[in-house]
Amino acid sequence: MKVSLNWLNQWVEIEDLDADELASRLTLAGLEVEEVERIGEGQEKIVVGRIDAIEEHPKADRLVVCKVDAGEGELRQIVCGAKNMKAGDFVPVALPGAEPPGIDFAIGARKVMGVASAGMLCSEEELDLATESEGLMLLDRSLPVGKPIFEALGLKDVVLHIGLTPNRPDCLSHRGVAREVAALYGRTLRAERLQTSAPAWEGAGESIEGAAALEVVDVEGCPRYTAAVLEGVKVGPSPLWLRQRLAALGMRSVNNIVDVTNYVLMDLGQPLHAFDLDKLEGQQVVVRRAAAGETIEAIDHKTYKLDEADLVIADVSRPVAIAGVMGGAESEVTEATTRILLECAYFDPRSVRVTAKRHGLHSESSHRYERGIDPGAIVDNLGEAVALLLQAQSHLEGDAPVVRSGILDEGPGVEATPAISLGKDRANQVLGTDIEPAQVLAYLKSVGVERVEEDDQGWRFRVPTYRPDLERGIDLVEEIARLHGFDKIEATLPRALMGHAHQLQKDTERGTIVSRAERRALNWVRDLLLSQGLREAVNYSFMGEGDLDRLRFDEDDSRRLAPRVANPLVQDQALMRTTLIPSLLNNLKVNRAQRRQDVGLFEIGRRYFMTEERRTLGIALTGRKRTHWSGEVSWDFFDLKGMVEALGQAFDAADAQWSKPQVDEPYLHPGVQAVWTVGNQPVAFIGQLHPAVASKEGSDQPIFVAEVDLEALIEEGAPVRKFSASARFPAVVRDFALVVDNEVAYAKLEDAIASLCGSDAGFGELFESVALFDIYTGQPIPEGKRSLAIKVTYRAPDRTLTEAEIEAADNALLAAVESQTGARLR
Repeated sequence: MKVSLNWLNQWVEIEDLDADELASRLTLAGLEVEEVERIGEGQEKIVVGRIDAIEEHPKADRLVVCKVDAGEGELRQIVCGAKNMKAGDFVPVALPGAEPPGIDFAIGARKVMGVASAGMLCSEEELDLATESEGLMLLDRSLPVGKPIFEALGLKDVVLHIGLTPNRPDCLSHRGVAREVAALYGRTLRAERLQTSAPAWEGAGESIEGAAALEVVDVEGCPRYTAAVLEGVKVGPSPLWLRQRLAALGMRSVNNIVDVTNYVLMDLGQPLHAFDLDKLEGQQVVVRRAAAGETIEAIDHKTYKLDEADLVIADVSRPVAIAGVMGGAESEVTEATTRILLECAYFDPRSVRVTAKRHGLHSESSHRYERGIDPGAIVDNLGEAVALLLQAQSHLEGDAPVVRSGILDEGPGVEATPAISLGKDRANQVLGTDIEPAQVLAYLKSVGVERVEEDDQGWRFRVPTYRPDLERGIDLVEEIARLHGFDKIEATLPRALMGHAHQLQKDTERGTIVSRAERRALNWVRDLLLSQGLREAVNYSFMGEGDLDRLRFDEDDSRRLAPRVANPLVQDQALMRTTLIPSLLNNLKVNRAQRRQDVGLFEIGRRYFMTEERRTLGIALTGRKRTHWSGEVSWDFFDLKGMVEALGQAFDAADAQWSKPQVDEPYLHPGVQAVWTVGNQPVAFIGQLHPAVASKEGSDQPIFVAEVDLEALIEEGAPVRKFSASARFPAVVRDFALVVDNEVAYAKLEDAIASLCGSDAGFGELFESVALFDIYTGQPIPEGKRSLAIKVTYRAPDRTLTEAEIEAADNALLAAVESQTGARLR
C-alpha cells in the first residue's frame, strides 16, 4: 500500500511530523514501512518559466525558438516542437542538468538544427503526470517564475510503501492509515473530511427506477449491492489535482470517470466500477453465478471461460463483469459514454479470492475484496464517489451531469460482529504491564472500539465494521499492545509457579504437557547422541501404506493398524506413523542424493496407535564415522548397541539385558539384530537393515537402525548421576579366549560373570568390568563353535591384589562360564 503524506494530511494533521519518525512509529505498531519515497526531491532544476517571445526556427518549420524567463534575471533561448503555447504562457522549464521523471536522460545545453537551446519546455507526460499529452503543460499565470515546479504545484511529496499483513484490510486506504496515525499520536480526523452533505441523488431529477433495474440473485456472494446513475456525463481528462494524487502513487490517469473510481479506492478503500449504461442490455444489472459455458472479454481484452462458481455482474443476456475482480470490455466507459451506472458493493471475500485465483487475475479491487472491505460504509462511499464525479466534470465545457434521484440498493447486508468480552486485568496479565483501566478504554476508543457493557470483572465492546480482524478478547489485547508501544513493554523474567503447576510446562514442540523432569531426560538423551557424532532429524508424524510394505510388515502386524488422517495433503502421508524407521530412511536417502554417504541421525518423536502414543527414539547409521588420525572406521552394530546401553546406564535401567528376538523384526537382518529388555519388557530393537530392504533403498553400504521406547525408559526415572571416587589401587586386566557354541549369546557370558558378584566366594567386589573385543570362527575352532575374546578388569577398592587372589578369581570366572554356558578356555 502506497500512502502519500500530502494526501494523508487531508485526513489528519501530520505537517509537524518527520516522515522517517512517522514511518518508524507505524512499523512499531504493526504497519511495516518498507520504503520512504521522496517525490520531487532532486528536481529543483525544473522550474516555473514564462514565455516572453516565440520565433520561427530558421531551418525547421516544425520547431520554434522560445525566449523564456526562468527567474534568472536574463532570458533563456530554448528550441521547442510543441504548438499549443503562446507568448505570455507559463510552462515548466527543465534547466541543463535536470532529469525530468518522465524521461530517461538528463537535459543539457546543445544546438538543435544549428540553433542553441539551453533547456527544455516540459509536457505533463515528461513530468510523469500523465501517460500521454498533446503539448506543453500550461501553468497558472499566478505562479512565481523561477520556483521549482514540484514545489509550486504542491507535487513535492513523501510516499510511504507499507507492507500490510492480510488481516489489516482497513489500512488499504488513506482513511484507514489516517485512523492509525490519529490513534498513535492522539489526534482526531479532520472534521471537513468527515462532514458529508446530503448525497447528490437526494432531491435530484427523475427517479433512478426509470433508468436502471437491479436484481441480486446470489445474496451469499453479494450481501449488498448499490448503484447510482449519472446522465449527461462528459468523459475527458481529469483535473490536475486528481492526476497529481494518482501520479504520486504510481497510478496512470485514464479519464475523469476511471480516475475517480481509483481515487475513491485509494482514499476510502472502496472498489467501484462504472458501467456504460447504454451498453447494458435492458438497462438491468443482475448479480448471479455464471452459467455453464459463459465467457467474458475483460477490460484487459482477454477472454475468460467462466466457471459456474464464479460470481458475475450481468445484464439480461450476458456477463458484463467478474464481480469484485475485473470489468468487461463490452460495457466499459469510453469517450462516447454519456450515461453511467456507478457500482458500489460488498462481495464475499472467499468468493472473490477463489475466482481471482482460478483465472489468475489480480487487481487493486480484488486485493481489497479478498481481504474484506467495510460493509458498513457502502452507501456513504457511493455518495462520496458521486460527488467526486460531479467535481471531476466541472472543468469541462458543457452542462453539468444529472444524477438520477435515489439509488439501486439490494441485499441483506453483513451480520454485525458479536460483542467481544475482555477482563479488566487481561491485558496486563498477557503483556506484563500495569496499564490503568481508563487508559485501556482510551486506547480501544481511539481505534473505534466502543464499550457497550461493563461490570466488576470486565467490559463488552462493539467492534467497528472496518475491523474484521478483531474477533476475540486477545485481539483487543494486541491492539492495546500496539497503541501502548511494543517498545515500551519491559523484558522481564516469568514469575516462578510453586507446587504442581511449577512442575508442568507446555512442550510447544509436541503440543503436550510434560514434566520438567521428563524434559530434562529428553534433553539428556539429545546431548548423549549429539556427543556421539549424530545429528538430530525432525520429521512429520505421517507415513503412507507404502512405508509399511517397505519394512515388510506382515498383514497381521499391529503396526499396520495405524490411525488414518482425515484429509491428508498427499497419499504418502495418509497415516499417523507407528514407527520412526521410514522417516529416518527417507532422511538417509536425501543425504545420499546430496552426496553425503556417511551419516548418523537420530529422531525423538511419537509413534501413534489406536489407543495410545509412545515417545520413541529412532537412530540410523550408515557409512563411516568421523575421520580420525588412526584411520577411517565405519559405523557398525556395536556402535548402536553401545548407544542404547549408555541410555540404560544413565536411566539406571534394572535387569537390562540383550537377547535375540523371539520373532525376527522383518526389516532387520536375521543374523544381525537384537532386542534389549528392561525388567522383561522389550524396550529397544536394533540391527542391520535387511539386505532386501537395503537394496530397495538404493544403498550400497550397510544401514544400522534402532528404535527405543523412551516412555519405558523414562518410567524408570530420570538419568542418574552417580559419584565414585577415583581408584587408588591398580587394576589387573586379563584376556580370555572362550570357545562356545554358536547359539550361545555373548550376553550369557556376561550374565555368568555377573552371577559371581552376588556369590559368597568373596570375588564379587573384584570384578570391575568385562568387554568383548573379538569374535573368531574357523580353524582350529571346531565347526558349530566360535571363539569370544573378552577383557576382564579386576580391582580391589582397598588394596593391591595378590597373585593368589587373581588366580582364584580367574578360576572362579572360568568355572562359572563353563557351568552356565559350556564355554571352555581356548
